[in-house]
Order: sequence, then C-alpha cells, then structure tokens
Amino acid sequence: MLLLSDDVIQNELSMRQVIELVEHAFAADAHGNARTFPAIVEYVGMAHAHFGIKSGYLRFEAAGREAGGGTSPVIRGEQEVLGLKAGGYWAANQERHGLPKHRATILLINPDTGEALAVMSANSITRMRTAAAGAVAARHLARKDATVVTVLGTGEQAHAQVEALQLTRDISTLYVWGRQEAAIQDYVTEWRRRGVDGQPVKNLQDALAKSDIVVTTTPSTAPLILNEWIVPGTHINAIGSDGAGKREIDLQLIRRSKFVPDKISQSTSIGELQGVVQAGADCRTLVYAELGQICAGIKVGRENDTEITIFDSSGVSFQDLAVAHHLVGVAREKKLGQIV
Repeated sequence: MLLLSDDVIQNELSMRQVIELVEHAFAADAHGNARTFPAIVEYVGMAHAHFGIKSGYLRFEAAGREAGGGTSPVIRGEQEVLGLKAGGYWAANQERHGLPKHRATILLINPDTGEALAVMSANSITRMRTAAAGAVAARHLARKDATVVTVLGTGEQAHAQVEALQLTRDISTLYVWGRQEAAIQDYVTEWRRRGVDGQPVKNLQDALAKSDIVVTTTPSTAPLILNEWIVPGTHINAIGSDGAGKREIDLQLIRRSKFVPDKISQSTSIGELQGVVQAGADCRTLVYAELGQICAGIKVGRENDTEITIFDSSGVSFQDLAVAHHLVGVAREKKLGQIV
C-alpha cells in the first residue's frame, strides 16, 4: 500500500492541474461514470469537531484533451477508482495541540479486489479541489469580463478560492468581508502583496452591488446574501454550506437565479437546498443543471450578461478521487512516498 504525505502532495500538485482534473471528474459524473455514495457529516461533541465521510466510485474514459480547451490528455486510457475521504474540522486543534483545524485522510481501494491501494493526507487535496470546483463553475457561469470579486470570509478557503479564480478570470479588485477586523486586514495585505487591489468591506450591500463574482466561504447558518443586494449579471460561488443547518444564500435569490449545484442529492441534504426542502418547495423546479452537465456540454452555462448564476458547492467525493488517483500515478512514476 502506498503512503503519501501532505509535503509530497504539495510538491506534486498545482492549482491549474487540479482544476482540469476536477472538471474531467464532473464531466464523467454527467456521463454516468461516477457514483456518489451518501455523505456522512456528524458533530463530535467531546472533540468540538465536525466529522464527515465522503465516498464514491469514478471511471475515467480515454480523454483526448484537457478540460477547458487544452491539448494534453489528463487521463490516459480508461481507469477506475474507488475510495473515501474521512475528516473534518477540529475547532480546538490550534489552541490545544498546535495542529491545523482541518484534517482529512483519503483511502483508495482496488475496485476489482477490495484491497487497499493508497492512503494519503487530504488536507492540501481538499483545499485545492474545493477551490478548483469554484474556478470550474466560474469558467462556465461567470461573465467573461468579470474582474471585481467580493469574498465573504477570511480563512484558508477564502484565499484558495481567489487563487483558483485568477486562473479563469482577470481579477483586478477584491472586496473582503468578515467578522474579525484583524483577519480582514491580514487578508487585504496579502492580496495587495500579490498585486490585487484588496479592499476591506464595511457595507456588504454596497460591495455586492459593484461585484461581478461573489464567493461565500463561511460556516453561517443564516443567509448572509439577500436577494435585493445582488445585481443582474452576478455569479455566486456558494462554498460554505457543506453540513446540516448551514446556509449562506437567501431562498428568494435562489429562486431568481440559474441555480447549479455540484450534486442535487448533496445540495438538498448538506448544501443550500436544504433550506428549500425545509420550506416545502419543489427543488426540481429550482435547479437548472448539475455542474457536471455543463462541463460535459449537455447543458449550456451562462447564456447572457444579465442572468444571475449560483454554484452550490457541497464538495463531492469524485473530486477527491480524481486528484488522489492522479497522485498515485505520479508517485509510481517518480517513486515517491512509502510502500508498506
């Protein structure tokens, strides 16, 4: 069995690679080549942790080009991958143990025999594949001329989302909203250092009115973005809602938008549509398409410059499997990691 540490993974993965792998995985799902098993997301009270397990199966068919218009194949030949990711958020880790709050591990299994093939850290994978999904959604759903972004939240994923967005859109201005003034200033300083005009936000409504793309990365359980605050032509990447009770987007805004979840089944259980279910509305009338259908060309993405689009990212197992499978191939080729 192959063991891969997070250090090895960080050295071998780029955000651009992960974006292409994730887009291929979404397209494979739309073509019926993926199975997403029910996600388990639970609260572990004594550890003050949110723990989850996401598992699934993914089959790649031979690819002749990269997603997004490239020419180099990402996946060579037909390949299968089966596995799971277990992990979550340990709120007290930093203070008590000096450890990251987010911890996760991926296990890959031979789909023919059931034997364990690889175990690897999933911290960097989760960070990058989540951001990559946002970039893929923006590639298809944001206006081509989008340059102004508002981010809600100042944590690690708030940074990762912008890193990935920069590979699909030319971002010039970045408005940042959060709960802690010091964290906002640190965020703004970092992005100014990277050459982006970062601006702290005091009035969220004003910032949203000037934004082409909005990214939410909070653990909120009540809507932060209201329907009347969003102007025509805006694209929203709703990233934070990935557990029971979480919610960032106003229901009326969902009704008004072209709404695209990563998976309908997860959006209704741990994503933005769980509020719709609780309200007794018919979710089928609110969903335009799953992201995979757009990646595969089955449905069209943005159709004009005035429609409001929302991508609901709950995080799907085949995103992890695609990246982990790629890493196993790289490790075997370069003789990386440990075999036990």
